[in-house]
Amino acid sequence: MVTEQSSLLYGVELDGKRHFAFSVRLPVVGDTIAALEETQDEKGTTDGAASGMHYRVGILARVVTIEGIDAEKVTTELLLEQLSDDDFDLIDAQISALKKKLMALRAPSPDTAASSSPSENTASPDSK
Repeated sequence: MVTEQSSLLYGVELDGKRHFAFSVRLPVVGDTIAALEETQDEKGTTDGAASGMHYRVGILARVVTIEGIDAEKVTTELLLEQLSDDDFDLIDAQISALKKKLMALRAPSPDTAASSSPSENTASPDSK
């Protein structure tokens, strides 16, 4: 699995200790569904700014690993309570960087062969 690694600016505190190192993986459809369901359960809707932010944090909770914190403890609730806006943006940027890295791995599409002769004028001589 391809991941991006970095360090948080302000970190996430858990059990009296602040954690900074993290890695992210690419979100998949299952992460989206789970975050939408959680947002619907918590907010009663998936519409609006607050629900949108809850959903986005829910995605992060599913794709981020924070060094020193057990995976099951990295929840939407923990991130909502501990993650600064700047650190949220940093993780989001790492996901974008990962997407770019994965897109660069795609095999280039074969070039289409150039025509060996120039296109002929298809207009009839009478149309001038």
